[in-house]
Amino acid sequence: MSGRLGEPTVIVVPTVVTDRLVLRCWRPADIDPYAAMNADDETMRYLNGTFDRDGTERLITHLIGMWALLGHGMWAVEDRVSGEFLGRAGLYYGPGWPGVEVAVSIRRDRWREGLGTEACDTAVTWGFATLALDEIVTFTNRGNAGMNGIARTLGMTFQGEASAIGPWKDNNVYAISRSEWETRTGG
Repeated sequence: MSGRLGEPTVIVVPTVVTDRLVLRCWRPADIDPYAAMNADDETMRYLNGTFDRDGTERLITHLIGMWALLGHGMWAVEDRVSGEFLGRAGLYYGPGWPGVEVAVSIRRDRWREGLGTEACDTAVTWGFATLALDEIVTFTNRGNAGMNGIARTLGMTFQGEASAIGPWKDNNVYAISRSEWETRTGG
């Protein structure tokens, strides 16, 4: 080899710890439990349908890559006490998105424990405290009572309906501005 190797690129994914959760970088051990989530019809009901392990692995590499490209992305979510993989949460931005989105998907056996709200609240707080964002949005299927409720609990304001964002149809769009967040949190 005649060339010289330069410094390696480091992808920084911060770890954020809450009362019940650890939001962290993805690990190889997350692939199988996340693939099981992505294969569950009810979990994926509002997320454009199920997909397999190969699709899950591609999604994880995409989610990690967002940290390098955008400075934010989706964390793997684990239970702080047991260390169990629970899902994913964080900030996402895709082509055609109305802005940087807060999003979450938690394992179905842990629904209705407030974990999605805790993870989203943490992601919004991290986003406004760390990034130069003026607004964070979320969009969710009109029928997704869980995510619609999370948006309202976070103090997000209903912006209207969108017929298609990416592959998703029939969306409610919510947003919270930096000033609204600061008023709500005192920050």
